[in-house]
This record gives sequence, C-alpha cells and structure tokens, in this order.
Amino acid sequence: MRSLFFKDTIVYGLGKGIKKFIGLFLLPFYTRALTPEDYGLLSTLGTFTMLLSAFMNFGLDSATGFYYFRAHSMMEKGKVLFTHFVIRLAGIIPPLILSFFSARLSVFFFKTQEYTWLIFISIILVPVNLLMSEQSHIYRYYRKPWQYNVITVIKSLVNIGVGISLVVILKWGVIGAQLASIISSTVVVIGSLILYTGKRYTWSFSFYWARKMLRFGFPLIWAGLAAWVYNSSDRFFLLHYSNLTEIGYYSVGNTFSQPIQLLNMAVQMSFGVLFFKLYNEEKNPEKPEAKKMAVESYTLYLGISVLLATLLSLFGTDLVNLVATKDYGKGALAIPFLTFSFIAAQSYQTMGPGITLAEKNWHYTWITILTALLNIGLNFVFIPRWGFIGAAGSTLISFVVYWQVKQWVAGKYFPVNYPMLKILIYFLLGFVISVIIPLLETKFILGNLYLLKIICLLLLTVLSQVFGFIPTNNWIIKS
Repeated sequence: MRSLFFKDTIVYGLGKGIKKFIGLFLLPFYTRALTPEDYGLLSTLGTFTMLLSAFMNFGLDSATGFYYFRAHSMMEKGKVLFTHFVIRLAGIIPPLILSFFSARLSVFFFKTQEYTWLIFISIILVPVNLLMSEQSHIYRYYRKPWQYNVITVIKSLVNIGVGISLVVILKWGVIGAQLASIISSTVVVIGSLILYTGKRYTWSFSFYWARKMLRFGFPLIWAGLAAWVYNSSDRFFLLHYSNLTEIGYYSVGNTFSQPIQLLNMAVQMSFGVLFFKLYNEEKNPEKPEAKKMAVESYTLYLGISVLLATLLSLFGTDLVNLVATKDYGKGALAIPFLTFSFIAAQSYQTMGPGITLAEKNWHYTWITILTALLNIGLNFVFIPRWGFIGAAGSTLISFVVYWQVKQWVAGKYFPVNYPMLKILIYFLLGFVISVIIPLLETKFILGNLYLLKIICLLLLTVLSQVFGFIPTNNWIIKS
C-alpha cells in the first residue's frame, strides 16, 4: 500500500510540474502583450476568483472523497459522484445572480465601471473551474493518475493555444486571458464526461448523500476562506493602498519563484511517506533513526533550496528581462522575499512532525490564526510604505513566524535535535545576499555585479558543506 501511494504521488506530482512548466510558457507572450497594469489586473481577478471558489466549493471536494470511500457498493459510489456533479451544476445559480452586480463590484474594487465585463467573466469562471475540479477528483478516486495528468496537460495546452490566439493575435487583452481559462476548462469537462467520468456515475441523485456531504463540507468553507486570507489577500491590500502595476510586479516575482515551489512539491511527495515508514518500523521507542532521518532530510532540502533561491534572486532581473520585458524588471525585487517565504513554508511543513505524531492537530488552528492576523497587520503597515515589496516582506515574516512557532510546539511532543543556529545563519545569510545585491544593481545602479554574485554563491555552497547540509560523501547514494 505504501509503495502504491508513493508511486501515485510521484505521478500526480509529475503532472503538476508539467502544468506549472506549461503555465510558464505563456508568460513571455502575456508580458509582451499586456502592460504591468494589465498583468496586475489579471492577477487581481484571479485572486477574486479564488475567493469566490473558496466559498462556492462548500467543502464538497473533501466531503465527496470522504463519503465515496464510505459507500459500500459501486452503485452507491456512483450516486455519491453524481450527487456531487448535480450540486456543482446547481452551484452555477449563485454566480449567475452575483454576475448581475458586476458593475457595482467593478466600482467597489477598481473605482470604475470599466472592468464590468471582466468581473462578469471572472464570476462565470468560478462554477466552470469547480466542475473541472469535480471531474479531476474522480480520476483520483479510481486511482487513474496518468489519465488525471492527461486532462491536466490538455487543459494547459488548450489554455496556451486559445490564450495566445485571443491575447497576442487578436489583442483582446485581459478579457482574452480570462476567456481562455473558461474555454480550456469547458473543453476538458465535456471531454472528460463523454470519455470517462460519465461512465462512473449512477445517474441517480441522492438527497441522503447530499445532506451528508453538505453537512460535512460546511465547516470547511471557513477553513478555505481563512486560507485565502492568509495566502492571497495581500493583492487587495495592494489594490487599496497602491495600484494594479504594483500587483503586476508582485505577480511576476511570484511566477519566477516557482522553481522553489516545484522543489517543495518533490519534498512533500517523498518526506512524509519515508519518515512515517521508518518511524513505524523502528523498534527503539526513542526513534533515533527516524530523528536522524528527519534532520538529514531537512538540512539537505535547506542546503539546496537556499542555493536555488539565492540563484533565482541574484539573477532575477536578468531572468525577468529575458523572459518577460524590462517593463516588469522591478518585479525581480520581490523574488528573494517570496522564494525564502516558500522555503519557510516548506520548513514548517517538514520540521517537527511531533504535532501530527501526537494527533494534536488543533495546534495548527491557533498557529494559523495567529500568523494570519500577523500577516494582515503587517500588510496594513508595510504596503502603504513599500508597495509590493512590503506585501512580499509581510508574507516572509508571517511564514517565518509560523515555521518557528510550529517547530517549537512540535518539539514538545517529539523532540528532534535540529541544528537551529546553523539553520538560521544559513537561511538569513542567503536571504541578505539575495536582497542586497539586486538592490545595489537596481536602486544604486552599480552595474552588473556578476563576479560578486558568483562569489556569494560559492560562499553559500562552501558554508552548506561546512555545516553538513549538502554532504560531500556518499550519504545520498546510501540513502
């Protein structure tokens, strides 16, 4: 069972990695057809869509997965799936009603009715994306990871083709980008229904399962909204205190931080399975081997991720100018803050498994609320002063606080002897280098400091080996 889980996780992760790569393919086309203000508008609309989706999801994805495996027969499982599908179709009604207020929402968010049609299209995109999510989950329930990857890639390829046609060739701007998302999702939903998922439905709606799923999912609505506040609300702070151009810079910086997120995904796929396998098989109640594995795995991740984040940050301006245009160059200043934020995020997920082992998951609730409130407070203070850099800085501080608090609490239940002083020195040194050198280049116009960048990367590489984060022996091969 563990080997099957590991295999499926790798395949799903591969699909997500391909999807992100294909998504990056659109960046040079969109950034040449859209201004930073347009790109910021597109990002803001995406954040608005995520907010509506967090509410309109009703927690049904989790509820359906839970009750699908509770159903005792294939007929009942088919009823669960079809009931979910019908609720999703009925879920089109609230967005349609909300769409009548598109003009008012445009004024509320942007102080103008100019973006009424964009708001309307964004609202319509919500039920389409939720139907896409409903379809994709069926492949996971039936353990069809490759088929899942196929529909994921098809959606991305259709999005690329339609997006380039509408945005670049026909010059429909942000409206074209939003329509490309609707069209690509619709194509996949219809194709999936005809070729695979439609055959898995019993085509019989069940009020019994509907009540259970809605009751199960209702509390998850608020968890989804809280997650949105924590991860995405800074765009609306930027919109209120600054402008769409600043959001465009922030979004480009976030896009060029994707390699760290892909690395994080790989760690998430492997660490949990390997750690808990070793923990449960180890006879010694002190679990020394599991603790050793936790330390070595994390420090190896930290050694690699800080080097990668520093590389992306030091050469961020060059990457942005090459892939996008010089109009988006300022966005490179957000890269160090966001890449190191993602490292901190993976750190609090990987370090200190004690909370999970002790089954004290309520700690995650108060830690999340604490850091979410901190993030909101910092956005109020930082964004009016420093714009998109302030938003990125708020994210970094919040994630680091979450990391340190969670690791401290987890250590109460399962103490792991992490070399915290070395970890913090390495993390902070990498971050300081990643911030200062790009600032010297852009703000003080000292020219291209390529030699200094290479020296700094070599310094971090040597330090990672001195600290034992990236070992020079054959430990990796033995593992």
